[in-house]
Amino acid sequence: MHFDVLKHDIHSHLLPGLDDGVQDLETALAFIRQLSELGYTHLTTTPHIMCGVYNNGADTINPKLDEVREAVHRAGIPVEMDAGAEYLMDDYFESLLEDREPLMTIGGNHVLVEFSWVGMPAGFRETFFRMKMAGYEPVLAHPERYHYLHKDFDVYREVHATGVRLQANLLSFTGYYGSRVQAAAQQLAEEGLLDFAGTDLHHQRHLQALTQFNFRKVLEKMLAVNNLRNALL
Repeated sequence: MHFDVLKHDIHSHLLPGLDDGVQDLETALAFIRQLSELGYTHLTTTPHIMCGVYNNGADTINPKLDEVREAVHRAGIPVEMDAGAEYLMDDYFESLLEDREPLMTIGGNHVLVEFSWVGMPAGFRETFFRMKMAGYEPVLAHPERYHYLHKDFDVYREVHATGVRLQANLLSFTGYYGSRVQAAAQQLAEEGLLDFAGTDLHHQRHLQALTQFNFRKVLEKMLAVNNLRNALL
């Protein structure tokens, strides 16, 4: 991916059959091989955890991770595999925090979370605070994709100022999700609000777009004003 700082992808859906990402081991291996060819050396894949939709946890994620790790090793693909999760900030996530259940983490204590597509979760400020008090570093996934925030950039600024990390999807900069998302991603980058960049890879269309777009200019501009932390995890 041209830049050493991005050789660790912290957001993808590469564990077969756990969510709306890849559905079989053969596809997972093909995607991992192509990510390796793009220059990635470390993949922390992040299955969705959504109560009633994707009922994942360590008991489903870790066995699949072991299976994929073994297959990657057998195939001789030079990539280190780890797994965290992408938690929807819903009542179930609140219950995990309340019960002090261990969360799936990235790089020690970072936890990837996402908002609903229809609106911000009630009490999100308190949730982020509780995560930090529990010793976790919250990472908000693809903030540029929440259309309801595009006219309220102060929320992004406020959340980032409180120490919540923001992770943009690389494909957002290509216009893959539409011009409004692209513009939001560019503004977040220009204001220096981004801490991580990830693929959020789910399927072949994502991979094709990643391989066809020249990210060099985008990344040069992003790195000029953002302290991307992928390599630190």
